[in-house]
Amino acid sequence: MAEQTQQIPPNRRMRRMQMKESGVLGAISKLSYSHPIKKQIRQQNQENGRRIHQMHVDRHEATMATFYEERLQAAKSDWFGQGYVKEEIELLEEAWALATIKDKESYREDKKKAKALRKQVAEMRATRTK
Repeated sequence: MAEQTQQIPPNRRMRRMQMKESGVLGAISKLSYSHPIKKQIRQQNQENGRRIHQMHVDRHEATMATFYEERLQAAKSDWFGQGYVKEEIELLEEAWALATIKDKESYREDKKKAKALRKQVAEMRATRTK
């Protein structure tokens, strides 16, 4: 089944140009700020803006998720090629995720935990290869 992609509406400049060409923008500009029709149009524009922004955010998150997944798979194949075993690769994967995907609230703790995980993997590998 083909995956459906949502059509993203034109940007603000294009939408305003369409409104201007249809004469709506000129009619709206002649109304007072507190006119009920102008309030309604302003509210509709805000709702449209929120919806469009959410569409952009969702599309960006999906793109970044696939990008990170591809990078992780490449890193896993590299680790396997370097001689790491499954348990070590799982720890390296967790360390990679902590180091790559940054969270403002827990950035330092994540960095320290990733470093500790990499050190643990290095120790596991050293004891295994002795």
